[in-house]
Amino acid sequence: MLSKSILKNWAVKRLLENFSSSKEVYIENKKEADRRLDLLCRMAIIRAGVVGLLSGLVVIFFALLLRDFEFGGQNQKLIFAVVLALIGFLTTGIELAFLYRDSLNTASRMAKVINLPQEEIAKMDVEHAIGPWLIYAALGAPGYRGILFGIDPLEKIGRLGLLIRKILKKLGSASSFTFFKAILRRIWVRIIGRVATRAYVELLALPIFILFNIVGMRHTMSEMRSRLVGHELTPKLIQHAFPEGLESINSGVRRATLEGLIERVTTARYLHPNQIRVLELLGDTYDKNAKISKTDRRRSDRFLVALSAMSGKDSRRCKKLNKAIIERLGKEEVGMVRKEVQDAIHDLIPFERKWN
Repeated sequence: MLSKSILKNWAVKRLLENFSSSKEVYIENKKEADRRLDLLCRMAIIRAGVVGLLSGLVVIFFALLLRDFEFGGQNQKLIFAVVLALIGFLTTGIELAFLYRDSLNTASRMAKVINLPQEEIAKMDVEHAIGPWLIYAALGAPGYRGILFGIDPLEKIGRLGLLIRKILKKLGSASSFTFFKAILRRIWVRIIGRVATRAYVELLALPIFILFNIVGMRHTMSEMRSRLVGHELTPKLIQHAFPEGLESINSGVRRATLEGLIERVTTARYLHPNQIRVLELLGDTYDKNAKISKTDRRRSDRFLVALSAMSGKDSRRCKKLNKAIIERLGKEEVGMVRKEVQDAIHDLIPFERKWN
């Protein structure tokens, strides 16, 4: 299994090389840029499905090639099982390497289309820079779990949760995915293995692995787009939500906004890149004794809904927080704000409706 540092160094090198060599160009027209981003994402998803298909076909080919061993003596059966397991692990490893590499390549091309400065991509030593976050998105990491801006995302997790997290952290993404496929194959064999050859079992499992790749890549592309567009969209969101300017935001709005953001981070147990971007621009200090009026709360809630929509899929743990905001702000208004954010990310439509 590749160590975290080796994998990260490879990803950093890959991302920078792809960005420098990419033939994509900045597209100023928003509609054309949106269409190009959509195409890049769709092609990545299609490639993920194809590589899942090819990976499965390789295993099926060897299962057919060695079918005489499958029904031979005890030693032959053992050889068959070992060889096929090794082939399964090898093909899955190659498959994962391709998916990670393709994700980073697509991210680089998307960055060129929206004209993200190369110096921003090159900031690899800063944990809250866009470069590492694109790498983490490719690896399936939801967000940052370390202490940042004085906020500890794992503040509410408890001792048992920390222990479980430490155990899971020892398992790399690649090994977890490989073992998942191996276990799924084993379950499949248990279910129908007594009435079918291994090649037939693999053939039946093939659509599941293809679908798994497609769904996984679709989520990765959505998250990468959110992080890429969100890097430039976050300042615009703050300006739209607080047109009076950051220095002129009253103490009640600032307190409600930052306390609400901290509560969401500690509930979700991670800091999303777009939340980090907000803290960079908005700051993390506020008056804990400031009075919060109904108007302050509504302004804060609207901003937090928008930021949540930009910060990946909500954790189930945030259900109570979302319900409280809907009760205060109204279901219709929450829906409108979320749609405006999704339009801004996926259709590059600017914020226009006034949030009064």
